[in-house]
Amino acid sequence: MFQITDSFFPIGSFAYSRGLETYVNEETVRDRKGLEKFLKAYLTGLTAKSDVLFLILSWEAAEREELSTILRLDKLSHSMRLARELREGSLQAGGQLLKVMRALHSSKLLEHFAGEVETGKAWGHHPVVFALVCGALEISKEDSVIAYLYQTVSSIVSAGVRLIPLGHLDGQRAIEEVRPLALKIAEDLVSLSEDDLSSFAPGIEIRAMKHECLYTRLFRS
Repeated sequence: MFQITDSFFPIGSFAYSRGLETYVNEETVRDRKGLEKFLKAYLTGLTAKSDVLFLILSWEAAEREELSTILRLDKLSHSMRLARELREGSLQAGGQLLKVMRALHSSKLLEHFAGEVETGKAWGHHPVVFALVCGALEISKEDSVIAYLYQTVSSIVSAGVRLIPLGHLDGQRAIEEVRPLALKIAEDLVSLSEDDLSSFAPGIEIRAMKHECLYTRLFRS
């Protein structure tokens, strides 16, 4: 679990700012407090009932070995990602995670899903692949959710430290500030179903769309 969520693990998620670079460029986010507000908005609007709930539902489907359900969830995840940068970032991370884990700890279900991705019958979004990988590694659903949330927070904070810029102590303070929210999200989502899938963060999505038009960029579009 630590290995697949480490920034050293080669999935490319730390190359994307998820719209934060545009906010910094507009001087809307200028300090640690601004970064914390961005983090909370991202977690509640684009992560909680979207990515993390997709992870939970995919993990449960993987436990039942229901490939058809996993494929449907993957397609639904794709349809809910309106901003191209956020969509392609998820595909990049999911594709790399799938590639590396097939070489390290593959499973029958993971191989079947990879085959669907290779033939264009599945997209391979990061939360879905993450769930399959955690299932293959026998990581519990609860630990998988916590790991995914931490990876999301840490990658955004890493971007904020470089962009604003902030000291690393401020980065750790930002993580501490959002930790109660992340834990509450993990606790609340366990009882939800597919009917609860949703996302709403238009400000962040618009900034993610505008990111490729910035004059200079530190992060990938």
